[in-house]
Amino acid sequence: MKPLVWLLVLFAAVPASLRAQAGSIASVDFKGHLIGEGISDFLRIEPEAQQEFDVCHQRPERRSCDRVNAALHANGRVEISTTGSVNFVLDGGKLVKITMLVDKPMDDATFDLTQKFGVQAKATLLPSQNNTGEKWNNQLHTWDMPTAYVTLYQDNNPGLQDHRLLLMAESRAEHLLEDLDSSKRPTSVASTAAPAGH
Repeated sequence: MKPLVWLLVLFAAVPASLRAQAGSIASVDFKGHLIGEGISDFLRIEPEAQQEFDVCHQRPERRSCDRVNAALHANGRVEISTTGSVNFVLDGGKLVKITMLVDKPMDDATFDLTQKFGVQAKATLLPSQNNTGEKWNNQLHTWDMPTAYVTLYQDNNPGLQDHRLLLMAESRAEHLLEDLDSSKRPTSVASTAAPAGH
């Protein structure tokens, strides 16, 4: 009878450990931000963005303030860049995408992100060539997780001086939105969400 009890305990523990892993993936932060965080949390961490939102609240007639104010009221989409070379996309009242430069070698950054996420990256070499026939391989590492889609890209074009890595983390919905045919693409993740009660 005891082996049956241990077997039941084992099967009960497996889903709990899987939930714990999924929870750790969902809580991974990027420069203090979480994909899916609300605008109030985002603005608390980003004083530059808070200043822009404050100006647009006071002077809504300013150019581009219509998008900022719509995003503030959770029914629009806006992209915000900060002086720290980080770009954010807010949509439907949530942070849906972060893009930033990474100042590390690809192997070190990949190792760090794999440790952070607990899942192995998919590595892809992307053959490239310039007009003179010179060839090289760009690198793309992808972490495809239940709550986020993360890429780390390095352009190895010998004609470029800046070979820093580009890290992009986005919600699953944002990733799917970008994959849609551009002729059928909605303008917002919020516009793809099911109506309340469904």
